[in-house]
Amino acid sequence: MRNGFKLLAKKKMLQSRVFFVQEEKWRGPNGTFSRHTVVHPGAVAILPFDNKGRVMMIRQFRPATGDWLLEIPAGTLEKGEKPLPCAKRELIEEIGFAARKWKKLGAVYTAPGFCSELIHIFEARDLSAEFAEKDEDEHIELAAMTMEQVKRAVQ
Repeated sequence: MRNGFKLLAKKKMLQSRVFFVQEEKWRGPNGTFSRHTVVHPGAVAILPFDNKGRVMMIRQFRPATGDWLLEIPAGTLEKGEKPLPCAKRELIEEIGFAARKWKKLGAVYTAPGFCSELIHIFEARDLSAEFAEKDEDEHIELAAMTMEQVKRAVQ
């Protein structure tokens, strides 16, 4: 048992390209209960700054929302991939820049009520242009924004 809870059984219910959904049966202090969990391999998000101190944001169409969202570049870890190499790859793929200076800012669970995704967050500086093919399902527009513009967009 871990912290008073024990996983008794799990069954894969759905497999997608990136994640799967499993049904889990747990025993806790007050008896047994079931949950569905989205099991995700993890991801990275990058806060890239250009040489003028602007944040290189992206506008990306997200089918789950049916709309374009303003985001920092991000991407999913490949099997066996470590977070920093993933962040370097995703930065090139999503905004067409590589960075010479990297700093890990931390990591957060995105939706721990139903999903295991842990996203590692990095700061990237000293950017230089570099090309890589975008994923075919990504529709991205680059938006260089000052921190004041980012704050207003968040509000």
